[in-house]
Amino acid sequence: MTLRHVAGASVLLLAATLISGCDSLPSIPYINEKPAEQQQEAAKPAATQTPQSKPMSRSERIAKGLSEELDWFPSLDEPLEQLQATYASDTSPAVRSQTLSSIAYIYDAQLFVLFQDMLDFLPSDARITELKEQNAWLDQRQKLITQAFLREQDKSAARMAASQAFIKATRSRIDEIEAKRKLVVLQ
Repeated sequence: MTLRHVAGASVLLLAATLISGCDSLPSIPYINEKPAEQQQEAAKPAATQTPQSKPMSRSERIAKGLSEELDWFPSLDEPLEQLQATYASDTSPAVRSQTLSSIAYIYDAQLFVLFQDMLDFLPSDARITELKEQNAWLDQRQKLITQAFLREQDKSAARMAASQAFIKATRSRIDEIEAKRKLVVLQ
């Protein structure tokens, strides 16, 4: 298992932990209810229902873009802001280090979601090109954080430097992917 796999699993675990333990999230609407359209359709007699349009094939849904089909783009902005506030206000080096690490994982999760969404809108050849570029970038980021870690003598300072390098590189890549995404996704 590579560091990339561990980081990915950690991001998912962190996101699940943040979401499951967050009392400030509003309850999920309609979790146990049918949407109003379905309730109205169910109330109509079968003879008066209009025929539904033909469902799209799998290839049509993929061509349209899976994220567009889902109309779902999760946001990690609120937990990120909470962690940044904790980082800014806490004076404990251990807490600050852990918080900075969590911030790095959230930025990585944002990058992952954004990258996957962009891939949904690309033809297969372009996807392969983007995947190769992303893998090369991930390797480069690993080198950057290793260099940042090795520059510091103190282990705690080294972890902080590595997290900061990780965040800086990831935020830069998020900006790059957002710019690319604007070119391929119709607004």
